[in-house]
Amino acid sequence: MNYLKDVLLYYGKNFVYMLIFCISPAVFIGLLMQPFALFEFLAKYPSLTINNFGEFFLSVYNLEWLDILWIILAFVLLVIAISLLLGFLESHFKTGKHNLVNDFSLNSNVLSVMKITFLLAIVIFVINLILIFLMFLVHVIFNNFGASTTASIIINYIIVVAGMFPIARMFTMFTLTGIEMLINGSPMNVSFSDSTHAVARNGVKIFVVEAVLFLVLFGLTIGLTYAGLTWLGNILGLILFLPIECILGMTVFFEYNNITRYDKRKLYIY
Repeated sequence: MNYLKDVLLYYGKNFVYMLIFCISPAVFIGLLMQPFALFEFLAKYPSLTINNFGEFFLSVYNLEWLDILWIILAFVLLVIAISLLLGFLESHFKTGKHNLVNDFSLNSNVLSVMKITFLLAIVIFVINLILIFLMFLVHVIFNNFGASTTASIIINYIIVVAGMFPIARMFTMFTLTGIEMLINGSPMNVSFSDSTHAVARNGVKIFVVEAVLFLVLFGLTIGLTYAGLTWLGNILGLILFLPIECILGMTVFFEYNNITRYDKRKLYIY
C-alpha cells in the first residue's frame, strides 16, 4: 500500500469531517500558542540579538504565566479533538459509513488519548530542547569566531530539518500506540511494543508520509512567518498535521492487523 497516496486521498475525501474535528484546537492553539516555534524562530533568527541561552530559549518559546492557562486549555481541547477523530476513523474504517452517534462519540477514548498526549508532549519538548541547545552552540561558536551569520543560519536550518524526523517518528509511534490501546484495549507498554513492530515493518512507506508532511509544514510556517502571518501558518499547519497523523496511524494499524477496511469498498454484502 502506498501510504502517502492513501492518507492524502482519505484526507481529501473526508476534509469536511477533518475540519470539524480539528478547527477548534487549530484556531485556539494557532492564535494563542507556538505549535511550530522552531520553524518560526528560523525566520526571526537573523534579526535577533542574543547574548545567552536564556534569551535564545525565550526567543523560541516566549512563555508567560498566562500561557500556562492556555497550555492547559489547549491540552483539553486537543485530547477531546483527537479522541473524537480517532473514534470517527475507527468507525468509518470498519463500516464504511458515517453515523452521527458513532462519529461523534468519545466513549473511553479520552483517558487513553490523554496519557499518550501528555507523554508525547514531554518527549517532543525534550527533543526540541536538545535542538535549541545545538542551535545555541552554533550561535555561540560562530559569534566567538566572528564567522558569517549566513553560515550559522544554514547550519541551524540543517539542525531543525534533521530534528524533524525523530519528532515525526515519535508522533507516529505514539499515535499508533494510542490507537492500539483504544481498539485492542492493550496496556501502554504492550501497545508501544506492537507499534514498534508495525512501524519497523513499513518504515520506508511511513517515513515518506512523515517527511512530506513535515517539509510542507516547514515551508508553510516559515513562508507565512516571513509574510507576517505566523498565526495563519499555525492554524493551517495544525489542520493538516492533526488529521494526517491520525489517518496514518489508523492506516498502519489496520494493515498491520489485517483488518478489512470497508471505507475503501464500493459494494457491500449484507
